[in-house]
Amino acid sequence: MEKVVDLETARVEVEKWLDFKRVRESKREANKETIDALVEAVSEGQLVVNEDHSLTHTLDVPTGGETALTSLTYKPRLTVQDTHSKMKGVKANDVDGRIIALVSALCGKPASLVGKLDTSDYSISQNVALFFL
Repeated sequence: MEKVVDLETARVEVEKWLDFKRVRESKREANKETIDALVEAVSEGQLVVNEDHSLTHTLDVPTGGETALTSLTYKPRLTVQDTHSKMKGVKANDVDGRIIALVSALCGKPASLVGKLDTSDYSISQNVALFFL
């Protein structure tokens, strides 16, 4: 894909978001590849770090039929209550189900819709969700 934002600027934006979330250096080191994927998504214009530290994700493949969903906006913070309400009915060993529920809590969209994301879009959602675990 074409670069919309240069990689250095994209990295600064992602680092600001991680700083806002108070992600520790050890977690950043352990998830360097995930951070690099987020930087690439920002560079390609798929992901935008907003001034309020929310993230806007422009979907590669809109989903939802006639009322197509073309983007998701992820909250900058989640409460335990937000997470638990979406996790109801999801088994502890259902990794994909838990990630879908977490993404659903982050963007405020039903889990059934999040589960229909194209794999390229879901990959970005997973990378964002990782920093809310």
